[in-house]
Amino acid sequence: MAGTNKTTDAPAPRVLTRAADENLGEFAQRVRRRPGLGGAAACLVILIVVMNFLANGLDGFWGRGVVVFGLLIVITWGYVWFRRVRGGLYLFSEGFVDVAGRRVVSVAWSQIRSIEGQKTQFAIGSLPAGSAFAYEVAFTSRVGDHEVVWRLNTTYSDVMGLAKLISRRAGVPVTGLTNPYQL
Repeated sequence: MAGTNKTTDAPAPRVLTRAADENLGEFAQRVRRRPGLGGAAACLVILIVVMNFLANGLDGFWGRGVVVFGLLIVITWGYVWFRRVRGGLYLFSEGFVDVAGRRVVSVAWSQIRSIEGQKTQFAIGSLPAGSAFAYEVAFTSRVGDHEVVWRLNTTYSDVMGLAKLISRRAGVPVTGLTNPYQL
């Protein structure tokens, strides 16, 4: 599967601890998260505005405020981005552990009830502005015995392959839209 590298993809101790607590078996592979290009583009625009203010002088309260606020946004986004990319979805023989920042979610294959592909279209007025594709994995929570829905979106490298792999291991078919390029 794309996005894996055995030498650098070893699970962190907290991932191994969670997998051991949930009896998820042996580690198989890691599926990395891809960086969000939309956020990177927005930060680039903010940095250009900040640099423009720095190059042309910080006249008044608004100029200083734009520079400080812009730099805070870029620094915060960079911190969150690095924390998110360092995580990923760790596949084990009996389930998976998903890590992004401080969030750690573990799911056993036997808990998965359904996998549904969904595509969301965005529009500004009546003009199409883009779309997003995700698989919703519904599973039974061990705490409270209620159904929880987990979204696997395109921030994961090869999300289609990942959904097929989860489907095969859990024995649950993928329903709904299975190809993000379908209309």
